[in-house]
Amino acid sequence: MSDAGKGIFDEARHVTVLRRMRLIKPEHRAEAGRRILFAVAIGWLPLAIICLVEWLFLHSSSSAGFFSDVAAYARFLLAVPILILSDYIILPRLEAIAQYFVHSGLVLPDDRQRFDEAIASARRMSLGVWPSLGMAIVVYSLVITIGVTISPQALLDWQRADGPLNLSVAGWWNLLVSSPLVLGLILSWLWRLGVWMRFLHLLSRMQLRLVPSHPDKAAGLEFVALSPRIFAPLAFAIGVLTAGTLGNEVVHLHLDPMDHIAVPVATAIVVVALLISPPLLFARTLMLTRRRGVFEYGALARQVGAEFEAKWLDGKKTVDTSALSEPDFSATTDLYSVAANVYAMQPTLFDPRVAASVAIATLVPFAPIWLAAIPTKVLLTHLIGLLV
Repeated sequence: MSDAGKGIFDEARHVTVLRRMRLIKPEHRAEAGRRILFAVAIGWLPLAIICLVEWLFLHSSSSAGFFSDVAAYARFLLAVPILILSDYIILPRLEAIAQYFVHSGLVLPDDRQRFDEAIASARRMSLGVWPSLGMAIVVYSLVITIGVTISPQALLDWQRADGPLNLSVAGWWNLLVSSPLVLGLILSWLWRLGVWMRFLHLLSRMQLRLVPSHPDKAAGLEFVALSPRIFAPLAFAIGVLTAGTLGNEVVHLHLDPMDHIAVPVATAIVVVALLISPPLLFARTLMLTRRRGVFEYGALARQVGAEFEAKWLDGKKTVDTSALSEPDFSATTDLYSVAANVYAMQPTLFDPRVAASVAIATLVPFAPIWLAAIPTKVLLTHLIGLLV
């Protein structure tokens, strides 16, 4: 079986390990639920148990602060499950887009081997042992660096204690298990995005069967321009992570979120820029296709137009109204409408509506923080005003 028949992102290495440990089942729904429960069980539950024990039996008031830590809930009970579910939402759609290049005839028969090689290369990058090992090294390098360099004052109360690195038991678990879990999921998605970009880059260098007059104004590649909205769950998860950190400052430091509007705006800008960039790799391909179409369809339109004028206008002062029913008129109109598609081609695979949908997905998690900043009395007054 060729690699083109296989998926680019069939199964990550850590998922294979969990499957062999019988911690996930083959069925996707059961598998996703099992993976989420496993992640919560190692990421959030131990922190909750440790802090609860210290609070109840050691009378540690600082440990009770864990249960009002907005960021912890956001990371481990919202972002982590969403990042795991994204495997079953995003990846199958990316596979469908990849295979559509072949099924739609965009890939020429002479380039089929190059396409298969691109699929195989993407599979090696996404499913290989070395990428997984490399990400693990990067994650633990980051968390260890943070643990060594972070100021004790920057730690939350439930993470802080007297001892090595000024960390409590829960703080150590957060440093060595919980934080690497979140960072690993984020990094794995960034890696997949990089693999996807490289795959599209390889396709953009092929001689694809593009049609300059295609009604989608993108030579038949509009489906690629729409692909960033597939990543909406990832954008939402990143928004949850950032909103959770901001929520902590609003709840515990009583900051006004409206004074920190740059945080969600900057987050949305970065996420949108990151997710809409893969389709932009076809900019050169579109430019060359449009140039070819302008010459070819322009010459055809000029030739047909010249013949039309020679037949109906050359030396004639009047034209009988019955001539309007002649096929020449409708044929010329049809040709010119097709040629107009060439001149209306997009310079890049960018859709503002797609960018807006990604931005909205990123900003939605900030909505509860903004609503919480509005005094209840003011909010009720406005709601009553809408109803009356």
